[in-house]
Amino acid sequence: MEKLTKKAASLALQEKIKDLIITRKLKSGDLMPTENELITLFNVSRSSLREAVKSLEALHILDIHHGIGTFVGSSSLIPMIRGLTFHAQLHLQDNLKSIIDILDVREILQYGFAPMALAKITDEQISTLQNLAKIIEANAMRGHFAVKEEKEIHLLIYQPIQNHLLAQYLDAFWQIYEKLEAELPPIRISPTELALQYRELVDATEARDLERMQRAILYYFQEIRKCLRQGNQNE
Repeated sequence: MEKLTKKAASLALQEKIKDLIITRKLKSGDLMPTENELITLFNVSRSSLREAVKSLEALHILDIHHGIGTFVGSSSLIPMIRGLTFHAQLHLQDNLKSIIDILDVREILQYGFAPMALAKITDEQISTLQNLAKIIEANAMRGHFAVKEEKEIHLLIYQPIQNHLLAQYLDAFWQIYEKLEAELPPIRISPTELALQYRELVDATEARDLERMQRAILYYFQEIRKCLRQGNQNE
């Protein structure tokens, strides 16, 4: 019971610190009040404050620079990535539902934001997408995948929207998959087949054909799910 009380008190103090940041309208990179000021303000011990601050640092809410001070942290999904990765790893022992759930969310985001992406994408960005698709095709002819270029295509298509949160989420989903790849069933799809999927996605984007682009997105995710499930059954 004592440990639970201590944990509850630490969580409550973390909430007070977050409320302070909001109330004082502090932004990322702004200097926080000193340790002594926070101790007086919240009427807590030094050890309790340091424990709460360390917890917030782990969440990237605060950024500690020893000998200088504590600053408001930058927005980051790293804690979420770690949590989702662990959750998926934990449940991969039983089934693929956790990784399929992550794919479902990513598919909804990419499908739903497609109209905004098409409305804002530039000819220069289209040219970059075409170059990336050509690299994927060249790799496929040698029997190799081009994972770096695949990721760049997915991120670049939605870059024109300039939605910082969307960009972080899409990047996070790629990072989660990369961390779990060794534990997933092998995706039985040829580099050539995957290159054709990217060719269709990029060409549809260049044509500013929303229906065709969304169809390409749905097919891409449908094939990943099918490959994952088939691979799992064959193990």
